[in-house]
Amino acid sequence: MNGIEQSTKEKILVAALDMFSVDGYTAVSIRDIGKAVGIKESSIYYHFRNKEDIFQTLLDQAEQLAQIRKDSFNNELYVVSKIVCEKFINAGIAYIEGYLLEAKIHKLIRMLLIEKQRNENAAIIYHKLLFVAPLEHHKNVFTFMIDKGYIHEDHPDFLAAEYQSIILYVFQKYFSGPGAVADDAKSAAKKELTLMLKRFFTHYFCMEA
Repeated sequence: MNGIEQSTKEKILVAALDMFSVDGYTAVSIRDIGKAVGIKESSIYYHFRNKEDIFQTLLDQAEQLAQIRKDSFNNELYVVSKIVCEKFINAGIAYIEGYLLEAKIHKLIRMLLIEKQRNENAAIIYHKLLFVAPLEHHKNVFTFMIDKGYIHEDHPDFLAAEYQSIILYVFQKYFSGPGAVADDAKSAAKKELTLMLKRFFTHYFCMEA
């Protein structure tokens, strides 16, 4: 695929996600996407089989981004000799700012919030994206920390659930509304998340960690 074709394909994905995040997946047609991109409806079928193929491509991109983030986090985690409170807090901030608020991920979450009320598959994907996948990752992380003696708690499932609850509470409180993410909301979210994660760290982590 040449550069022009790749650019057109990306434009289709960007336009589709923009529209899906505002109106929902069901309400947007291939024709609507074509108009937004400025190409004929038939041209979209050169790049995608149908609207479902566009949606699946967006999901695949989200999973790739999530995997890159997990791999990067794990590579750093597995070489540290201790867990420092400041870095623990920064990791939580990065989870929200660098992943949940990443442009494509944030729009995808907004689309799923709209669509999950009328589409069972969207509800399943939303649940996986916001709960199942991160909880599995957090459980593995806390299991590693327990095995290393960084934490004096022996229930990684509970730790993962509590940690994810903090993340989602702050995310929903400050970033669930329509429109662009405001700088003051990010600042307030960062402040509250810092306080909550510091309390979490103080409660569960061994002092020598």
